[in-house]
Amino acid sequence: MSIATINPAPVNVPSQPMRPMRLILRNGYPYPYPTNISEAEHETHASQAAGVMLELPGVVHFEWLHVVTVEFADDDALEHAQRTTGWKTWGYRVLEAQTSAADGYQHPAIIAANCAFCGFNLIPE
Repeated sequence: MSIATINPAPVNVPSQPMRPMRLILRNGYPYPYPTNISEAEHETHASQAAGVMLELPGVVHFEWLHVVTVEFADDDALEHAQRTTGWKTWGYRVLEAQTSAADGYQHPAIIAANCAFCGFNLIPE
């Protein structure tokens, strides 16, 4: 059998138009986390983290395998996210989110805008 006879299924061909979502990063701690701080300062960071969120509109694909990649519906959404987060380009309209295993709880934190976010949601726009 030659490679020419293999007929793979189409990749990334949606059956319906992609509907943009919002990626909401939650529970943002300072990053890098301060060292040599008092217990009171640590408690202050912990209580404030619950209110620190970052919303990124225009997301059409989110994937967490070996790296976290986020695909955006258009160039405006991609550029806004890149300015806001500092994430690096991974591919066409795709950014790679920085992660940190040391700064997460039970899984790596997603790093963006000088915060380590320990939670996230994807919701329809």
